Amino acid sequence: MSIGLVQYATAAGTRRPPRGIGRRWADALDDPAWMARARRALLVVTALLAIPAFVLAVGNRFTEGPLFVYVPDVDLLPPMSKTAWEQAFVIHQQNPLFALCGGYQVSGMESLTVYQLIYGWEWLRAASVGLLCISLFALAALALRNALRPQGGRDLRALIGAALLLASYAALRYFADHAGLFATINVGQHRHALDVTFASVALALLLTAFLPQGEREAPSRTRVAWAIAIALDIAFGAMFQTTDASAVWKTFPGYGDALLPGPDRLFAFHPVWRNLTENAYFIQAAHRLLSFALWLAALVGWPVCWWRRQSLWRATVLVGLLTAEGALGAATLLLDLPLVLSIAHQFCAVLVLAAAIAPAAPWRRSPAGARVGPRAAFA
Repeated sequence: MSIGLVQYATAAGTRRPPRGIGRRWADALDDPAWMARARRALLVVTALLAIPAFVLAVGNRFTEGPLFVYVPDVDLLPPMSKTAWEQAFVIHQQNPLFALCGGYQVSGMESLTVYQLIYGWEWLRAASVGLLCISLFALAALALRNALRPQGGRDLRALIGAALLLASYAALRYFADHAGLFATINVGQHRHALDVTFASVALALLLTAFLPQGEREAPSRTRVAWAIAIALDIAFGAMFQTTDASAVWKTFPGYGDALLPGPDRLFAFHPVWRNLTENAYFIQAAHRLLSFALWLAALVGWPVCWWRRQSLWRATVLVGLLTAEGALGAATLLLDLPLVLSIAHQFCAVLVLAAAIAPAAPWRRSPAGARVGPRAAFA
């Protein structure tokens, strides 16, 4: 029995004490596999939060009536009773913008009902943006921790790119907020186009971030050209909505008996550069021609990839998404800008941008019998 006690005491003395929660977290943070899984899961959560934030923030396409001219202030918790809703609505009515916009008389709905709709939309937008900021902060902290390591070059480049994107947005936003200094017609189209474009680029980058990444894969000139062209098309689409360009041109595919309006309408503003942001005819024509040129380029790229025996996945996805986006845009115009189609058209443009700038790794799989070339399609 004494021998057994000695053996038990010896084993107990050499047994390691249980590790605390903090120690286990430290070990997990030092595990590259765990960090990779955490980063991928956080990217997925951030992308899922970014989608409703994008739709609610820049996709509020209630174009009929003054619904979003003046959005209400929201609290952490919305009103819970009819009396509370009525009191909040009375406070909202005291703002001069409410009277200036003529109240909320939309499609026969009561003003209080419209106010509740706008309040709920704004509350959901604020909530989604708040959760997105928390997720982005955690993602940035994780990327910063990885960037400080010797093998953290990709995370360091991602942080530098995000910083440059934010800096360029801040600089351009300053000029957009002071657009009245150089624009005769200013209905906020410069600011809206900038917000929609940068939000679309950021969301597209976020959607592609958790796709398989190639080793040391740098963006090619073709992908950069696609990104610039699509972002420019998105900007013209945003100005299309802000300037209500559909009011001057509601036919598709042409303008009356011609393909485009005459030069007297397309270049009516002087100096000529003002037509880019103030002429509804030119804005709609530029949006249409850019969209058609992108669709045609993707359509031509498909047989080129097949001839070169390169991967057809990117070209096929691009053709499909651009076709869907064009159909949604035409339906939105012809049906007088319905909300659901308009938001779907705008979000489809984000998917087009994501497919165009995605790394080549997800597209390397070729159809049966095809030989993958040295580079994937459009890579």
